[in-house]
Amino acid sequence: MSQLFVKIRLQKNGNKYRKLLATEKNIFPGISDLVLGSVEYDPQTLLDEGEWYFVNNFSRSEYAAPDLLNPFDTVEFDSLEVENIKKIDFLFAEEEGVLFFQNIGSSRLVQRKTLLHFGGNFCYDDKCMSIIIHEIPDAAYIRESDTLYFRKLASITGIFKGMDLLYREATEDETKHFLQNTFLSLKDGFSAVKVKTANRKRIALATDTLSRLKQSEQKQIFHYIKEYCPHLKYTNHAFEITNEDDLKMLLYGIEQRFYTTLIGKEKRIANSVITLK
Repeated sequence: MSQLFVKIRLQKNGNKYRKLLATEKNIFPGISDLVLGSVEYDPQTLLDEGEWYFVNNFSRSEYAAPDLLNPFDTVEFDSLEVENIKKIDFLFAEEEGVLFFQNIGSSRLVQRKTLLHFGGNFCYDDKCMSIIIHEIPDAAYIRESDTLYFRKLASITGIFKGMDLLYREATEDETKHFLQNTFLSLKDGFSAVKVKTANRKRIALATDTLSRLKQSEQKQIFHYIKEYCPHLKYTNHAFEITNEDDLKMLLYGIEQRFYTTLIGKEKRIANSVITLK
């Protein structure tokens, strides 16, 4: 059995959850059919086909919504009013101890002309509102193990506020501050305004990494970068950065993404990283 609920936008305080329907059919696949493999969330890890990220002890995190994740009494939820359909933020279904979440954006809440069939009769409605439910949810939360599964961080940041900080972009000021490091030398007019989203995210990671390194370890990292990136000019104890690609290679080096194969001694870049435990 599946119970379907929605969260709506309200300007006033009060219960923002509404009941939508209950059905004997499961709306989403079972968790064992859905999550074929999983890796603990790390912004440096890319998912393979069928894999999901997971976050353990999620209810204890600052991103959790206790009133949503903890067992709740559905009698406290009013039914969704028709006039509030356009205020839906996301929907969630409770099925066998698992909560499934799906964001509702403009692409999933549509108004269109529809021919409806009721028994032996047909009805035409030129302003029918429809909620599109995808086969695969944006996230799934298992209460028993207190684990959240998701595939794209961007798709759940509207559901669990603040989770975008798990993989944030460096701000303009943070980007400028990073580029002012003495181990960098900007050339050919390159500046913070030319740094795009991908490298801003890498800068946020690199800043955290460098903050954990001792001075001697940073020197080892710079030697490592020079070994794998001979095209990056290194003069007066600084790497010359002339474009986005130069910056990307430097940031990859700080995260130690370069390696040499055991057989063949081929130098490579790891596009995705999973820490072995």
